Amino acid sequence: MANVERFDAFPTCIYRFKYNFEGSQRKEMIDSIMSESVKESGNKKVQRLGSQENNQLHKIDTFKPLVDSILESSHDAMEDLGYVYNSLEITNMWANILKPNSSKSAHHPHTHSNNFLSGTFYLQSSSDTSPIVFFDPRPQASILRPRKNKNNTLNADQMSFDSQIGYGLIFPSWLQHWVPQTNDER
Repeated sequence: MANVERFDAFPTCIYRFKYNFEGSQRKEMIDSIMSESVKESGNKKVQRLGSQENNQLHKIDTFKPLVDSILESSHDAMEDLGYVYNSLEITNMWANILKPNSSKSAHHPHTHSNNFLSGTFYLQSSSDTSPIVFFDPRPQASILRPRKNKNNTLNADQMSFDSQIGYGLIFPSWLQHWVPQTNDER
């Protein structure tokens, strides 16, 4: 690119972080979520799939080390973005259980209102679980779409990240995302 300068205008940043579980932390977190997901239905106990009713997982001691890691990673993201702030807090933290071959095996396109940053973290996944998919937030970008020589981040209208145990993503709450139907429990 002789005599050509590139400027990244209005980029949307997604941050990935790794959390290292200690001892039985992962199992304790999963057990906590699974116990919260069981509800009574007549004489039976039924596991609730999809988004869980308890959106206050960040207040449960079992999740404190993970919460601390999320806050530290969010701090790093805010610093990288160049924002001034006094403190960060998690206002809601919940679990989604997606199972294959069920009506709750996907998570339809959505955003998260009333927050600046949002995130996802994976306690359970496999090579058969679905990725999270983010949509290009620029509505005008799809007016004309030339053929692509190759797919890359500069010409993509979607970007996906595999669900991997111990990894989390932090992204702007306004960024629309979804999870396609999964082939394994996620």
